[in-house]
Amino acid sequence: MAKRSNSKQASKKFNLLIFIIALSLVLGGIVGYFTGWALIKNDKFVINGESIIEVFIGESYEDEGAIAISFGKDVSSKIKTESNVNYDEEGNYYIKYTVDNIRYRGVERYRTIIVKAAAEEAHVEVQYEKR
Repeated sequence: MAKRSNSKQASKKFNLLIFIIALSLVLGGIVGYFTGWALIKNDKFVINGESIIEVFIGESYEDEGAIAISFGKDVSSKIKTESNVNYDEEGNYYIKYTVDNIRYRGVERYRTIIVKAAAEEAHVEVQYEKR
């Protein structure tokens, strides 16, 4: 009989241990989720100003840049820009923003620059002859 009571006690201890481990995993997951959420809730990677800019040939645009907040820290100084804008030729161009950061690795933001023909060139005057 002594062996059976030891076996029952060992079984109860094992079940209690399994319960404690399962409870710890569940609570750890919940705490981890909310901690992660609190760390990144204010994170952002956005461009400043308008995302589409229109200028005329010969004009230029002073880039307003972008803002990057990662894990609650401002990492805007790590933003890199790449551009193909030609202000002397009509067309659609872009400024690309990337951040060398673990949170935003591979994320790109774009600002479109539309270079249009000058206003006086775009206006065509039509004259009609009287008959």
